[in-house]
Amino acid sequence: MAAFQTSIDGTIHILSVSGRLDPSGGKDLKDTMAVLADGEEKGDLLIDLENLDYMASAGFRELFLAGRKIGRKGGRLVVCSLRGEVKRVFELARFDTAYPIFETRQEALDHLKA
Repeated sequence: MAAFQTSIDGTIHILSVSGRLDPSGGKDLKDTMAVLADGEEKGDLLIDLENLDYMASAGFRELFLAGRKIGRKGGRLVVCSLRGEVKRVFELARFDTAYPIFETRQEALDHLKA
């Protein structure tokens, strides 16, 4: 089961996901990101996956859809701290073409603040 933690750095919303994001967790991810992405104003969303051990395809789908929604408002979605099997799947699926991926949270924050 996945756990979600949210925080804010200035105008950047940060969502940290940990554990295992199985198919049933896709709805939880969708609901959590909707709260962060549904504001009226432009906003950026940083997804930190440092402590995520597994992500089912439903999680990738929800990231992609949230990125599109945020992009329509002029915001950006970035991902950071991929590791292990999650990183391998991101690379195989070429998800770096959908949104930027950074090695660390600090690199992602620097990119969004630039």
